[in-house]
Amino acid sequence: MKKKADQKWLEVLDFLQYELPKRHKNLYFQTSETNYLDQIQSLRNALNRLENPVITAEIAKIVASVGDAHTSIDIPVYYLCPLEFYWFKGGIYAINTAKSDEVLRYQRITHIDGMDIESVIAKMSTMISHENHSYLKAMLPKYLPAIEFLYGLQIAQSVNGLTFTYENESGGGSEWFVPSCPFSEYHEQMNENRVALPSDKLPLFRKNPNRYYWMEYLQDARTIYFKYNICKEMEKESVQAFGERLLGGIRENKPEKLVIDMRNNTGGNSTLLDPFIDALAKCDQINQQGKVFVITGRDTFSSALLNVFSLKNKTRAILVGEPTGGKPNCYGEVLRVKLEQSGFRISYSTKYYHLIEDDLMPSLYPDVQKESTIQDYLELSDPCMEYILLFN
Repeated sequence: MKKKADQKWLEVLDFLQYELPKRHKNLYFQTSETNYLDQIQSLRNALNRLENPVITAEIAKIVASVGDAHTSIDIPVYYLCPLEFYWFKGGIYAINTAKSDEVLRYQRITHIDGMDIESVIAKMSTMISHENHSYLKAMLPKYLPAIEFLYGLQIAQSVNGLTFTYENESGGGSEWFVPSCPFSEYHEQMNENRVALPSDKLPLFRKNPNRYYWMEYLQDARTIYFKYNICKEMEKESVQAFGERLLGGIRENKPEKLVIDMRNNTGGNSTLLDPFIDALAKCDQINQQGKVFVITGRDTFSSALLNVFSLKNKTRAILVGEPTGGKPNCYGEVLRVKLEQSGFRISYSTKYYHLIEDDLMPSLYPDVQKESTIQDYLELSDPCMEYILLFN
């Protein structure tokens, strides 16, 4: 058993050392070859004395050190704490819990196993592939329940559970222990305790998360809202056909505003939206200052960022929201490989996209920055749409 485990780790390290530099477009664009290879050799030398969670954390840190958000490693997780988190303006909050941990719901987390949340963030950022703070804010809450990663980073004291310190009503700190559960039970515990809200009560951006694209005419506000969740085709209606129908709705309803919401779009095929963007640029009826708005966010990434960039440059759109998770000049066009012995999946970039002159700009920044608070979440409000609908 020990020999098999060793081979699993050696397979991963061999791929990182010998294959990834050949396959990636430019692996050493941010980290030096010496530093990268030294990390691999150091881990090779320590394999026999490290626990598995520590090894996986060190492997993730090597991949993250490349500095390319598209180059990442997907490591199987076997145990999780049954919690969901979101990084709001003001801190990281638990937004869903198992029934036994209701006390943590909607509470701001200040410490994990005695470590202050700023130190937790600093440690976790070393193993998450990202290029800017926005994408880190998108990804880090998804890793927080993965207790094996936290244990590997020496945040968690064991894989049996985590003690969370949360801010109580008096402004002090209270503690609550959450036992871990097998991965197979995690989603069941989350779903059975999820707060179900009627669709008509939700803000628009929280509706229809499983639909790739959809639209709604807000008659009272004379606004067409277009939610683009992922750059992929739906079976019943292509993106091009949808775009033509949307433009037909503009001609028919003569709206005062068009909102293109891409805050949750993590990418796909950027070319799918190009015909719509080109047609929108020529549509003088709506393509005017103060009439077209694009909502961006921390999840606006990869191909979605390319679409936002085109909208910004080809139309008179005003960008509202958060800085994008994607970097304007970045590596992309991802290929993936699954390693046979470990089952780890590694993604890597094969192309470089150069959109702007400033190669150091970390995000595409909105013209008007808006970020949700926990109060916005609880009150079912959307600062972005509130700003847009009041814009005059």
